[in-house]
Amino acid sequence: MSEPYGLGIDDKTLFVCDGEAGLKIYNATDPLQIDMHLLKQYTNLKAYDVIPYDGILIMIAQDGIYQYDYTDLQNIKLLSKIPIGAS
Repeated sequence: MSEPYGLGIDDKTLFVCDGEAGLKIYNATDPLQIDMHLLKQYTNLKAYDVIPYDGILIMIAQDGIYQYDYTDLQNIKLLSKIPIGAS
């Protein structure tokens, strides 16, 4: 991790906000080898915190609040974004 902030877990899926490195999503079935099971990484944002719940992820980033559907981990979908910051 380069600058870890918040994290959240739902069942065996771990979400880590890694600042400039973005959002990282892991399969957490084997916690001793979590770094070997990166499922997806979003690098185009600065991620600070997450709240995963029942297939929906709320993520706070530098530029906004994001909502994702992760019910299919092979096809994670951005549902919405509320921009925040200087206008």
